[in-house]
Amino acid sequence: MDNDATLSLAAAGLALTIGASLGDRARRRAPLAWHAHLPWHAMIFAGMAAMLFAAIHLVTLAKSGS
Repeated sequence: MDNDATLSLAAAGLALTIGASLGDRARRRAPLAWHAHLPWHAMIFAGMAAMLFAAIHLVTLAKSGS
C-alpha cells in the first residue's frame, strides 16, 4: 500500500466511526426503530481499527522513506 491508499483507509475509518457514533446516538433516542437493531458498537470498533492500522502504516511508510 502506498500513501494514497493508506490515507483513504484512514478517511474511510473516520467516516465509519463518525457515522456509527451518530447511529448509536439515534439508537438511544429511538430504541424501537429499525436502526436500533444495527451493530453500532461493532461498526465503531471496525472504524477505529481501520484508523489505527492506517496510522501505524503511515508511521512505517514515513520511517522507510516512501
